[in-house]
Amino acid sequence: MTPHNQHFKPEPGSESVAGPALPHLILMRQRIAVAAAVSFDFFDTLFVRSLLDPEDLFSIIGKRFRIASFAAMRRAAQSEAFRRMHQAGRREITLEGIYACFDALSLPVAELMQAEYEMELSLVHPNAELVELFVETVGSGKAVVLTSDMYLPGRFFAEALARHGLPAVPIFVSSDKNATKRDSGELFDIVATELGIAHEHILHIGDNFESDVRKAGAKGLSTAYYREIRRPEKLRDSTPEASLARALLRKHSRQIPHNSFQELGFLYGGPAAVGFLDWISEQAKRDNVDHVLFLARDGYILNRIAQSHLKSPFIKFDYFLGSRVVFTLAAMNERNFTEFLPFLLSGADGLAPHELLKRIGVHPPSLKVMEDFGLGDDVSVGPDRLAQLRAFLYAYRWEILKVCRRNRRALFVYLHALGIRPGNRVALVDIGWNGTTQDAFEQAISDLMALDVFGYYFCLADTPECLRRRRTRRMSSLISTSSCSLRWLSEFTQIAWAANCFFPHPTHR
Repeated sequence: MTPHNQHFKPEPGSESVAGPALPHLILMRQRIAVAAAVSFDFFDTLFVRSLLDPEDLFSIIGKRFRIASFAAMRRAAQSEAFRRMHQAGRREITLEGIYACFDALSLPVAELMQAEYEMELSLVHPNAELVELFVETVGSGKAVVLTSDMYLPGRFFAEALARHGLPAVPIFVSSDKNATKRDSGELFDIVATELGIAHEHILHIGDNFESDVRKAGAKGLSTAYYREIRRPEKLRDSTPEASLARALLRKHSRQIPHNSFQELGFLYGGPAAVGFLDWISEQAKRDNVDHVLFLARDGYILNRIAQSHLKSPFIKFDYFLGSRVVFTLAAMNERNFTEFLPFLLSGADGLAPHELLKRIGVHPPSLKVMEDFGLGDDVSVGPDRLAQLRAFLYAYRWEILKVCRRNRRALFVYLHALGIRPGNRVALVDIGWNGTTQDAFEQAISDLMALDVFGYYFCLADTPECLRRRRTRRMSSLISTSSCSLRWLSEFTQIAWAANCFFPHPTHR
């Protein structure tokens, strides 16, 4: 290993999913082999940002410092800096020049400028597709430089290289050299002059076709046009948070296989879970909730994310081991048993009668007794047997109610173990869609413990069943007809049902 690449190591696991060399990388290596010097463009080539749009950084700064109009002010200041640049006969703007164009603010301009510098530095990271090629080229002994049309100073690029353990190389930045690639390619003349190497023996690699290919080629340089393979598309009407979440794939592309379920979860499932959790946090504050319960299984990821927060967004939260079936059984007693017969028979088509009992934890009677009811092992549950099965279940209700009482007692002990007491305000968190689990839970605790229950959902369907339930239960959702159109909601629930890898079918809730 050469001294130049002794600090850089590929990210763990990168080799296993990197795959074969891409055609354009093979071409780059061939051109590097015959070049005397190599120039790497910095942004979106050797380094990438964890943002899909660089200007999303302005909105992030505005949120951090609570300056609602900062993004617009920052863009206006940059436009004014360009105007002053032309007026002064210069060829490039600087970060200091941009912030000199700000009007008076509640915070010192220097503080905002330093925040932008530090945030920009924290958001850039080596491009996994090119960084090893860069290290190899430096290690080969060839002259290697960085070039960039950018208002940030050269020290920024030096810090970025050092932060990621990459070898230091000469840096040619338009803001320092007062020359650009984009306008007439003068920056390439400076590179050739300072290196003492003829233009035709320099290879320039970059992602901007106009400045990195046409302008470099016009100056006589050999060029390699780079196109990032794994850059996610920017969503329409995307927020800065969504930009950051999606663009993180650029940082972890080596660990996440292309077109995999893992990539699907990274781009959509993760941001959706974090956004849902943020919404839950705000909703719980508004409702003065004492305890948040993430329902199994849908709440597992949410609970894990909440646990990983440095500062928990809730007063108290737990992963709640319960289900609609368990709560419904706990709600059953001798007074309401007949009301729950449809529940006991639901989804039983094709089962043997004794399996109908086993699935709810009830030991069936002997085969002789079942045969006396005409429900032996040769019988399958179907529409033609419903009346017969209702009669059997009612006759066997005392055994079934033993399980119900056991579930009810276990639920009471479980709630106490979690520290939940009468009078608490409790939020049940579920993905959706109709609130049947919340309904079953509230029925189960009605005679056990007086609680104020709130249901928090990712999405609530606009079905008659859900609308009826919302008239008697406190149910709120991140996505509903109050936050989107009925048509969009209908399409969303259909897609979610089809996907089913993220959300259960609406009728299962």
